[in-house]
Amino acid sequence: MVNIKILVWSIFLLVILSYSVDSFGVSSPYWDENPLYLNPGESKEFEMVLQNMVGDQDITVIAELNSGSEIASLMDESTTYNIPIGNSNTPVKIKINIPEDAKSGQEWQVGVAFKTVVENTGGVGIGGAVSKGFKVIVKKEQAPSGTAVGGALSTQTLGFLVLVIALIILVLIIKYFHKKKENKNV
Repeated sequence: MVNIKILVWSIFLLVILSYSVDSFGVSSPYWDENPLYLNPGESKEFEMVLQNMVGDQDITVIAELNSGSEIASLMDESTTYNIPIGNSNTPVKIKINIPEDAKSGQEWQVGVAFKTVVENTGGVGIGGAVSKGFKVIVKKEQAPSGTAVGGALSTQTLGFLVLVIALIILVLIIKYFHKKKENKNV
């Protein structure tokens, strides 16, 4: 009997609380499995995108860096963002600055937290938060494009050689069939 009462109350609370659910999402061009690669001394600006596709009201969030502040910064004048209902493209501008003395292969974890702003209506306000993180990795030294490395040909040079060989074979085939046709006509 007690278990049934707990179950009924749980379902009742779930239904009541679901009417005030607000949800938002964050989209990023980088994540841990798709890191941002930069050279020492290089900078890059890009945007994360806030979305509010579920719920019945606009959402206001505050963005803050929760990791990587030594290389990352939020570029917008205000870090408070209003995300209208049905909107899927509220931009959050971020800039990454890699130090000149960064070592090849060095990594940083950059994280941005987006916390909902709950209006004080006299009752209990429950806010949510979404965090989005990604890795920033300093590129390894690379040989200039189009040069041989360790006795092997670069992809660019190899592609060029294959193209030249294919053209030579094509010209030889055309000459062969052209001569064969001339010999039949004589």
